[in-house]
Amino acid sequence: MNFKISKIGVDKTTALLTVLVLTIALLWTRIGVAQNQAESITLGISPTQLDLTANPGEKITNTLRLTNASDTPVDIETIAENFVPSGEEGAVDITEDRTTFALAEWITVSPDKATLQSKATQDFEVSISVPSNAEPGSHFGTVVFRTIPPEDQSAQALVSQEIAPVILVKIAGDVRESSEIESFKSDKQLWSKESSINLTARVKNTGSTHFKPTGQIVIKNMFGKKVATLELPKQNVLPDSIRALTTTWQKPKYSIGRYTAELTVVSGENNEIRTAKTSFYIIPYQTIMPFLIILAVVGYILFKARKRLVLAFRVLSGKDNEKK
Repeated sequence: MNFKISKIGVDKTTALLTVLVLTIALLWTRIGVAQNQAESITLGISPTQLDLTANPGEKITNTLRLTNASDTPVDIETIAENFVPSGEEGAVDITEDRTTFALAEWITVSPDKATLQSKATQDFEVSISVPSNAEPGSHFGTVVFRTIPPEDQSAQALVSQEIAPVILVKIAGDVRESSEIESFKSDKQLWSKESSINLTARVKNTGSTHFKPTGQIVIKNMFGKKVATLELPKQNVLPDSIRALTTTWQKPKYSIGRYTAELTVVSGENNEIRTAKTSFYIIPYQTIMPFLIILAVVGYILFKARKRLVLAFRVLSGKDNEKK
């Protein structure tokens, strides 16, 4: 009797553990599948940036094309947002707040929701209705394309994914164009065996409209000879922000001494010119060190043997015999 009761107890415990393990495994599988689905969603947008001009009271329309490169259909919703510059590398922070250069409230999107099948594309019409009293200068924002996770309980681990192009609109009128070069320098002052040297110009936009500066960097060696001319990368600089523009110089293999880099920046419709200059040194000590050591050794030997060398010189020149 005692033996049978014990066996039944063990069977019940085993059954409960089995059910528990299977339940956990099933939940884990569902969560895993949902996570894999989320990770496999790939969206593409074209173009990635719109740089437009408009007049107060005008309505302008453009098309954005969204691509679903994933293997599953996705539901998409759109929302117009503002953004502000973040850092000096061209990054932005999307915000729901009304900013100084807000654009979102002027934007409408059609359709505002859509379902994209696998490998399919969808065109979205983006209309910007500029108020008649719009402030001249730059206004910027974006349209956020956001995936809508399924309501299926098995896909609770799915997260919304977003993609958003940059939209810049320059409103005609009495705009103020002004820029400054905050700094211009190389990554470091002393270079040795590096094959490339980075030169960074930090350009500040103190005006009311964005611009894409052009310009060049002329590099001269210690004799004043021009050894390179580099083009400045063309990147937008938004109002009230600083943009770091980095140019790379692939220096010649045999370079040594002090070098000077002269920067010229041209910005805005009025071709405002700003200049700056910096210098750096290239000392390839790994290459010249053996020669310096040899030179030092030869110099030391000559210094120690200077008396004998002087005497030998006198003998050879006949001055020692004349004294006798």
